[in-house]
Amino acid sequence: MRRCEFCDSPVPADATICPVCKETIAEETLERILPILKRPESPEVKFMGTRERMWGVIRRPAATYRDIGQRPDAAGPFVIIVINALIIAGLYLSLTSKITTHVIVNATSGEIGSANLLASPQGSIAWVVALVGLMPSIMVGLIYLVVGTVFAHFAFKITGGTGNKMKTLSIVGYSMMPVILVRLIAILVVLIAMPPFPDVVNFDPGSLGVLTPEIIDWAYGSGIWYTIDIITTGAFLWTGILLIFGIREAHDTSTVWAALVAIACVIVLVWTFWQAH
Repeated sequence: MRRCEFCDSPVPADATICPVCKETIAEETLERILPILKRPESPEVKFMGTRERMWGVIRRPAATYRDIGQRPDAAGPFVIIVINALIIAGLYLSLTSKITTHVIVNATSGEIGSANLLASPQGSIAWVVALVGLMPSIMVGLIYLVVGTVFAHFAFKITGGTGNKMKTLSIVGYSMMPVILVRLIAILVVLIAMPPFPDVVNFDPGSLGVLTPEIIDWAYGSGIWYTIDIITTGAFLWTGILLIFGIREAHDTSTVWAALVAIACVIVLVWTFWQAH
C-alpha cells in the first residue's frame, strides 16, 4: 500500500492528494523514471470491445488496462488462445513446407520425381495433422491461462491487490498479445530464412505425422529455431511490462508492487518455456 510522504497515512495507489492531510502527493518514483508507466489521467475510458483491447494493450496499455480493470471479460483471453493455436498450426505448416518428398510424376511409366510435401498428394496428411492439432493447442492454452491466473492472483493478494479472479484472468490473457505477434513473425522467419530439409524424404501416407525425429532434430538444431526461441523470450519480457499496467489498474496497487509481481510472473513464464524445450 502506498503511503503519504507527509503524514505517512495509507493512500490509494493512484491518488494525487492525500485524503488525510490534503497535501499534494508526488508521482511514484518509478513513474517519474519511466514516463510510459504514468497512469492515465481520466479515471474512466471509453468502453472497448475485444478487438480494440487486443490492439490497445500494444498501443495504449495504460488506458486499455484501465478499461479491462473496470470491465473484465473472458472472451478476449479465449480468442487470444484460439489465435495462438491457429498460429502454432501455421508454424507447423511453414516448417513442413521446407520438406521435399518423392511423388509419381508419370503414372504410366511410374517415373518418380520430387515435390514440396505440402503441394504433394501426401501433403493432405500434414493439413489434417495441423487441423487436428488445434484442439490440443487450445486445451494447453486454457491450462496455461488458468494456472497463470491462479499464480498471479495469489501474488496479487499477497501484495494487497483488491481485484477479483475475473480481473486477474483478463489481464493475464490480454497480456499474451506480444507472444501472438512474435509467433506471427516466427512463421515469416521460417518461410524466408529456414533452409530446406537436406534430404528428400520417403513420406508414408499411412503415418499419423510428418515431423520425424530426424526432421525435428534438423529444425531444433538450426540457428533459425534458436533465434525464434530468443525472440519469444523477448515477447515474454514485453508481456511482463504489460502486466505492470494490468496489475496496477485492475488491483489498485502501486506501480512498484505491480512491477515486482510482474517480474515474478515473467520469471515463472520464461522458466516454464525453456523447460518445455
